[in-house]
Amino acid sequence: MPRSTRSIEMKTLCLDCGMDTTPCTQSRGCRHTGRWEMYMVYHRVWQAAGMGKGFLCIGCLERRLGRRVVPEDFTKAPINRHASWETERLASRKRPASP
Repeated sequence: MPRSTRSIEMKTLCLDCGMDTTPCTQSRGCRHTGRWEMYMVYHRVWQAAGMGKGFLCIGCLERRLGRRVVPEDFTKAPINRHASWETERLASRKRPASP
């Protein structure tokens, strides 16, 4: 059976604003640097935002919570480790505040 040449498209659109939280061109050498907002927060934070399944960009999560997200909101999941593909907005929420 011949293999399909069609690529699989991964879409993780923010449920509120429609932003693609994991944009990718699907082409060789695709550069994701500074463009992703993929993260995991604790269940209590997700529930407080009125979420079950789906995705939210950090801005829409904060709008729903009525506050800025802080490092303590993020789980210890590997997806929350610093990576070059995350937006500065997401990275700044994961960093402890400067004294």
